[in-house]
Amino acid sequence: MIPLATLINGDSPGQITAANRGLQYGDGLFETVAVVDGRPLLWDAHMARLQRDAHRLGFDPPPEERLTYEVAALARVHPQAVLKIVVVRAAQGRGYRGRTRESERVVTAWPWPTLAPAGALDIAWCATPLARQPRLAGMKHLNRLEQVLAQNELDPACWEGLMQDTAGWVIEGTMSNVFIVADGVLATPRLDQAGVAGVMRDQVLHRARERGIPVIVEALSRERVLAADEVFLTNSLMGVRTVRSLPGRVYGPPVLGPLIGKELMERGDARAP
Repeated sequence: MIPLATLINGDSPGQITAANRGLQYGDGLFETVAVVDGRPLLWDAHMARLQRDAHRLGFDPPPEERLTYEVAALARVHPQAVLKIVVVRAAQGRGYRGRTRESERVVTAWPWPTLAPAGALDIAWCATPLARQPRLAGMKHLNRLEQVLAQNELDPACWEGLMQDTAGWVIEGTMSNVFIVADGVLATPRLDQAGVAGVMRDQVLHRARERGIPVIVEALSRERVLAADEVFLTNSLMGVRTVRSLPGRVYGPPVLGPLIGKELMERGDARAP
């Protein structure tokens, strides 16, 4: 797939040097933003996470007004697209130690991808574990080799797989957050040791609490996921997608997942499938 457009530090065309710290060390973050009818969905949430996590890594994010302008400019030209924003610590010499708080950025517009087939999903378990590292937990940082290994385990016909951490707790999908429903209670894994705190995950939690749905964020075992009444996945591109089966379990008709997904689409926070 060829990108539709790229801005490097606001320039097109721009240049990335071989000393780029994202390339050399993964010293950076990224956001994946759905653009629908020229509007970047959940933009404020993406910006808030990017700013928060840049400070956690110890560098300054791009000025909000500048990045918002660049994203809006690409969205006007490419009104149905996926924007990937990569922000890295600026390069100053070699070596692991970051010597500056300045940052560099690459904003790329991509054609809308082919997502999972319509309807509920048949997914799998991945054998590759997620490392437990509380200083990185929740961030969408550039080090995604665990997800690469896990995706490469999957059968080509299987779109997504669930990952556990090295302690055995279910954390997330390779590219999604996971929710279960049991006895009317919505639960999702804690992400204080591993995993990515997705912006769509936050929206689902917020909308569920608004509706008075009981919500728990806690450690989830594989057994609890298999015993659940309902399982669904979320990310910023697919919104909410119901799981039909995992090996060893076929789930019944979903209720809460479709309800919350419909509300997110009606509010304009998720793209209709």
